[in-house]
Amino acid sequence: MIYSQDSSDLEYIILGKGPTILVFEIGIGSSIYNWWSFIQELKNDFTVVVYHRAGYGKSKVSSKPRDVKNIAMELDSLVNHLEINEKFVLAGHSFGGLCAQQYAKMHPQKLKAVILIDSTSFNFQKLYDLNLPVMYSHISMEKMIESNMLSSERTREQLENDFHDAIQEARRNLPEELIGQFVDFFTRPVFFRIIAEEFQHWHKDSELIKDSGPFPELPLTVIARDERLSALPFIEYGIPEEEATLHEKVWRELQIGLSQLNNMGQLVIAEGSDHEVHKDRPDLLIKCLLRYK
Repeated sequence: MIYSQDSSDLEYIILGKGPTILVFEIGIGSSIYNWWSFIQELKNDFTVVVYHRAGYGKSKVSSKPRDVKNIAMELDSLVNHLEINEKFVLAGHSFGGLCAQQYAKMHPQKLKAVILIDSTSFNFQKLYDLNLPVMYSHISMEKMIESNMLSSERTREQLENDFHDAIQEARRNLPEELIGQFVDFFTRPVFFRIIAEEFQHWHKDSELIKDSGPFPELPLTVIARDERLSALPFIEYGIPEEEATLHEKVWRELQIGLSQLNNMGQLVIAEGSDHEVHKDRPDLLIKCLLRYK
């Protein structure tokens, strides 16, 4: 295992010695530590690379806007730094899938396959055009930006208290030597400013991806969450069932759209899984990944 920042400006982990390189682009606000247990299951079949985007963890903060084009350029700099010369599999989860879509359009010749794991769609605005007044009074884009900006103004001690439950969960699931790094990751105020900036660029991201031409003809797997199961947390949170159901219906339609980006795309439904497929259905995700071993 290699855990480094070195001269690349980005913090990354390399795990395993499999013949195929698998690079993960993780979701917004996520970390290497959130994927730690899952990637242990892949180390015999892949050489796995997981990294922190600029401003996450020990990765240096960039002065460039946090849009998908700049993120894709930074990922490619890491790929070059690691001297990855053979074609690799790129897997993107959630917002990381949005970044992966841009990378695939910019560097198709470097990829063996793309796997989008319950990915944000470049047509995500269709969700916000829905009439979901209760849902968006709680979780609108503006609310997420505001919440993360407020967190960016808190002290490390306050953030450690805010994330007490997550830290306790990490103590149960991570190796002891990683606990301190996990706490450090989630108690850096700048991290939350970066999250807010990533959200702020989503509309620009949509246009960047659309303007980058057609999706390349390479193997594409789109894994979509279980729409009935995913509606339940919204309902339990107090969102009307009809709003939650409509939101999940359109989310699924967007996943279908992603699977139709090229003639090689296929849709896989992760039954029994909410958004974090790597936690709810690791068996299914591993099965999909192993197709490209």
